[in-house]
Amino acid sequence: MELLEIKDCALSFLKASNREVLKWFQGDFEVDLKSDQSPVTIADQNAEEILRKKISRAFPHHGIIGEEFGNENPKAEWTWTIDPIDGTRSFIRGLPLFATLLSLLHKGQPVIGIICLPALGEIAWAVKGEGAFCGNKKLRVSPQTDLGQALVATGDRYCFKMQKQMRLFDRLSKDAGMLRTYPDAFGHLMAIQGSVDIMVDPLAYIWDYAPCKILAKEAGGRFENFTGKRGDLTEGTALVGNPTLVKKLQSMTKDEKRKK
Repeated sequence: MELLEIKDCALSFLKASNREVLKWFQGDFEVDLKSDQSPVTIADQNAEEILRKKISRAFPHHGIIGEEFGNENPKAEWTWTIDPIDGTRSFIRGLPLFATLLSLLHKGQPVIGIICLPALGEIAWAVKGEGAFCGNKKLRVSPQTDLGQALVATGDRYCFKMQKQMRLFDRLSKDAGMLRTYPDAFGHLMAIQGSVDIMVDPLAYIWDYAPCKILAKEAGGRFENFTGKRGDLTEGTALVGNPTLVKKLQSMTKDEKRKK
């Protein structure tokens, strides 16, 4: 099966998970805390179960790396990553800026990436060598290369504080043309489609970053880590957007690290 056909299968899987997520959105449900103190709801769990079952039936030899229910054969040549609700805090508060994230890795690198915004009715996808799209619109990162004129999106301030990156946050606030906290996959997608010029994310996981990496590349942008590990999906940080700005911000993050 070709990658475009696999992408179409993945998009069809999202129909059922979206229905489940939207059934709970802005409704009544309990919120539990995981071991890392991040919130989880029945919608997160049910949506991941739906996606895992559909992937396992369609691709029984593929591995799965999921946020809520762990890994199945994660060293397989072909492995899926699942984040059923990226932005659970937004979901809990009734804000529509949460996403469902899917990607397919081949030998550890993403070749398909999907960012789905169920409450907004938008789905962005990318396939290696085929471009990045939202509906019929081809996505391109911003042409802006001047940080002083750039609209910079970031993760939440508390994430910078947790990761001891407040010097970086303060410098961005000072040097960027405008700084906005558009956290989670929503901020990454805004950078991928050029609505903001770059996304600076100090804390996330492989299931968050895998779709963003292939989407950014196929939209003419770059995905890199703060530390310069060539876009490692497990390093925990990300710069996404215009390639020149990504390079400039990577130099800034290294500079701030040296000053600590």
